[in-house]
Amino acid sequence: MKCLIVDDDKLSRVSLERLCQKMDNLTVVGTCANGLEALEFLSANKIDLLFLDVEMPELTGVELLQSTSQLPLIIFISSKKEYAVEAFEYKELVVDYIPKPATMPRLLKALERVKQKLNSNESTQTKDYIFVRSDGRFVRIKLDDLLYVENVGDYVLFKTHEEKHLVHGTLKNIAEKLQHPNFLKVHRSFIVNLSKIVDIQDNSVLIDKKIIPVSRAHRNALIDKIDPF
Repeated sequence: MKCLIVDDDKLSRVSLERLCQKMDNLTVVGTCANGLEALEFLSANKIDLLFLDVEMPELTGVELLQSTSQLPLIIFISSKKEYAVEAFEYKELVVDYIPKPATMPRLLKALERVKQKLNSNESTQTKDYIFVRSDGRFVRIKLDDLLYVENVGDYVLFKTHEEKHLVHGTLKNIAEKLQHPNFLKVHRSFIVNLSKIVDIQDNSVLIDKKIIPVSRAHRNALIDKIDPF
C-alpha cells in the first residue's frame, strides 16, 4: 500500500515513517508538514492510505477531510484522545485512530483494520450504491438512479433523475473508483450509465433528454458494451 504521512510535528513524522518502513506491505510515498501541502499532494498522486494528524495549523485533519473528495482510507493520529470520537464520525473513510507517540503494536493493529476494510471493499462493484461527499456530508446514491457523471471544472457532477451532487475531484479518479459494468467513460468529461441510454448517434448518446458527446477514442468501447443486434 502506498501511504502518505501528514503531521506538522517533524519528530512525529519521522518516527511514524521509520515504523512504516519496517512494514513489507507499506511504502511511504511522501510526508507533508501541513494540510495545504497534503491537498496539493493528493491532487497529483494516488495513494491507498493516509496517516493524518488531527491538530494542525491553518487546516486541521478534519478540515482537510471535508475539503476534498480525493481521499483514500485514513488513520487519524493525535496526542489528544478526545479526537478518537470525532474520527469515527467519518467511519466511511477513517479506519482507526492512533494516539501519539505511535508504536509498532498499535500500528500493526491499525493496519489489520485497514486490511479488513480493504477486503470488505473488494466487492464494491457488486454493491448497488455509492457514497459521495456533498456539502460536508456523505450522500448515498443508488447506482440504478445515477444517470451520468460529468466533469465541471475542478468538480464532478453526479446526476440522477431528481438530484445533482457537485463533488470536488476529477473524472479520472471517479472512473477508477466506479468499477461497475453498467458505467463507461465515453468522453473526457462524461461517464454514463449504459442502462439509461435512450439513443445513440455517431458522436453522442441521449440520456434523460441530455445529449452527451462520445469521443472517437471511446466509441468502439461503447458499441462493444451495448452489444447491438
